[in-house]
Amino acid sequence: MRIKHPFRAALNLVFRKAPVEAQLIVTRRCNLSCGYCSEYDDVSEMIPLGPLKERIDALHRLNVINISLLGGEPLMHPELPEIVAYADRRAQVSITTNGFLLTRDLIERLNRAGLANMEVSIDSVRPDRSGFIQKCLKTVEPKLELLRQHGRFDVVVNLVLCDRTKDGFEETLERFGELGFPVSVDLLHSPSGTIEIGGQDYADLWEHYYAKATPFSFLERHYGRRLLLGERPQWKCRAGSRFMYVDEWGNVQFCSAQRGRLGKPVVEYTREQAQEHQRTYKGCESGCSLLCHYRDSALDNHPLYTITSMIRQFARAAWARAQRPLPATAAGPASVSADVPADGQGRAIQAASGQAPSISTME
Repeated sequence: MRIKHPFRAALNLVFRKAPVEAQLIVTRRCNLSCGYCSEYDDVSEMIPLGPLKERIDALHRLNVINISLLGGEPLMHPELPEIVAYADRRAQVSITTNGFLLTRDLIERLNRAGLANMEVSIDSVRPDRSGFIQKCLKTVEPKLELLRQHGRFDVVVNLVLCDRTKDGFEETLERFGELGFPVSVDLLHSPSGTIEIGGQDYADLWEHYYAKATPFSFLERHYGRRLLLGERPQWKCRAGSRFMYVDEWGNVQFCSAQRGRLGKPVVEYTREQAQEHQRTYKGCESGCSLLCHYRDSALDNHPLYTITSMIRQFARAAWARAQRPLPATAAGPASVSADVPADGQGRAIQAASGQAPSISTME
């Protein structure tokens, strides 16, 4: 994951205790209806650009490092490049998408708008005839090739590990590896965020992911394994502070799975309120498998391990770059890579695996 302004980000994170990430909903509407998802509908209107700008201004005042544009399906928003450009003025911007609506023209517009990162959700190699899993590589692979050829932002592929994807999990990881994309894995959770899968077979797949794929982050490795083996590790979630979720009405929530507990308008949200929520337990940490929140809380929960893990990851990235030649279609400025780019911009650092306590950095 690219960090466009690493020194400014470090200053805001360490001294201003700024949020690592704010997820900003730009529409609830989605072109798909995946069986495990509860964050979409097929009727909502697009949130107008004016209110979105006001919400982005509020996030800028809080010195948010990364603004993640989410849905529904954010690519459905007709003014998405304008939203990215506006948010890019004082933060870096990411998009999470199923990729179905990507075109070369849209990719070029997102390049010009300053998009830093894109996460493409793909759960399997082949379609699921039941319709529970709708995001498959067979359908989206041409879109990934467009990103490889024309995207000037970083791309990571995300998949959800559940009972419908476990049998093809290893094959899916292998295909992503052949395509050269880093991978992040989500563990199926309930509407309240509690993990809904478990057992030795899932734990073995989790370890296979770290052994064979190019993981987006190593820092939740031990935590995820413990969840899958039935343990419920104790940790402090920094939601409302290091992580924020801004819903379609413009209210700050702890996260997508705990909507309604906070509900403060982001345009009125203050640094003092954020600092207050940084210090409190949320009461829903036990069994939580929303790994992005776990990562965003890492710097406060285990600062020394976070820093040392970052250093180790720099070394690992350099080794991977030396071992993996770029394919011909990925050469030049359109390259999609997990390594430090030629333009000197920084990238987010994910920790290499180790025996220290399980924590993580930003997603």
